Amino acid sequence: MTSARRVLLVLGLGLLAFSLFHCATSSDIVANPVASGKQYRSAYLVVHGDRSSDVDASVQRELFRRRLAVTSGPEGRQPETADLIVKYADAWNWDMTMYLQSLDIQVYDAKVGTLLGSASWKNSPMHGFHGLDNVVAELVSGLFKKLGIGSAAT
Repeated sequence: MTSARRVLLVLGLGLLAFSLFHCATSSDIVANPVASGKQYRSAYLVVHGDRSSDVDASVQRELFRRRLAVTSGPEGRQPETADLIVKYADAWNWDMTMYLQSLDIQVYDAKVGTLLGSASWKNSPMHGFHGLDNVVAELVSGLFKKLGIGSAAT
């Protein structure tokens, strides 16, 4: 093998490794073992309103799919009947169009305020244009599965 071919091979493999590493999204789901097995029937979603109304709607749809009675509003206004409080933080960037950079979802026991679990998703540095509904479904599904809360309705 000539030295020019070796250089091209090394550069090609390096580019491939760089692409694979930088194009991968990451997610992490952590559940508090205290929550396992409890029955939850309702959730209060802390909404962001005009700033993130698409995320508000997507999270709310996923909670409905888990057969939860869902109410929503600003932080601190949850009804006494709520079993769970769901909060999220989202970050968006611009690259020809808006794309989701990261999403974190936290679920709390509404009665005692204990953090039951959290799920986070981060886009790669070489970002992709991932669908919001798909990311929310992945996070909520994984988190609720770990918590043993409401399977999705079919």
